[in-house]
Amino acid sequence: MANSTENSSTQPAAAPGMPPFYRNPVPLEPVRHARAGLRPRQDFAFAGDTNAITLSVAEFGMAARCYPIVFSSASPAMPFALVGLRDRENLFLDASGRWREDAYIPAYVRRYPFIFSEFPESTQLVLCVDEGAENFETESQQPFFVDGKPGAGVQQALQFSDALQAQFEDTRRFGQWLESQDLLENRVAQADLGDGQTYTLRGFRLINAEKLNGLTDEQVLELHKKGWLPLLHFHLQSLSNWGALSNILRTRQGPATA
Repeated sequence: MANSTENSSTQPAAAPGMPPFYRNPVPLEPVRHARAGLRPRQDFAFAGDTNAITLSVAEFGMAARCYPIVFSSASPAMPFALVGLRDRENLFLDASGRWREDAYIPAYVRRYPFIFSEFPESTQLVLCVDEGAENFETESQQPFFVDGKPGAGVQQALQFSDALQAQFEDTRRFGQWLESQDLLENRVAQADLGDGQTYTLRGFRLINAEKLNGLTDEQVLELHKKGWLPLLHFHLQSLSNWGALSNILRTRQGPATA
């Protein structure tokens, strides 16, 4: 009898208390990181141990061409690009950690190893770097700081992180709106792995197409004014990528095991 295996969640794997990918993020400081920097790297191996990656609403149009876009089962609803069907497996990376050339790379991945964090008892966001990143080095030829001032790399990281943070704030508002209108529903997806084997994916939500078609003119106008109306179409368009994920898994990984 063929085995059927199940995945309990689409959420990326992460160390307790840490965002996905990050091991030891610490605030960037001129003294602590006076000579520290990053070695150049061309791979994304750090993103290989996940099957879903956080998206901002600004990325829906590009991500919808490559991945199914799903929403977290927990509130507030956050969108994810599904990059794999099995736990801790990114199907868009090859053996050397390179991303598929024809696929969009989410901003959350491109930002690493930098990230914004809040100080305790403060709402101020501080740029941090993951000292646990494989390409982090304490003695670098391209240090983060030059004469105590942020170098070009840090300035670029700050600008990128600042823009992404603003996009994530809009993303949270979009997810809250979907929940307030009861447009999301829990779903289960099943992938055909061949030879009679299937793989069941749980722990995510999709927009209910029937409820979407029943939106009132007032709701549609509100979506239009907020710039969210195209997001609904991108989400539905992205669901055509389920088959592509199954094909990649059958071709590259073979049947899943129980």
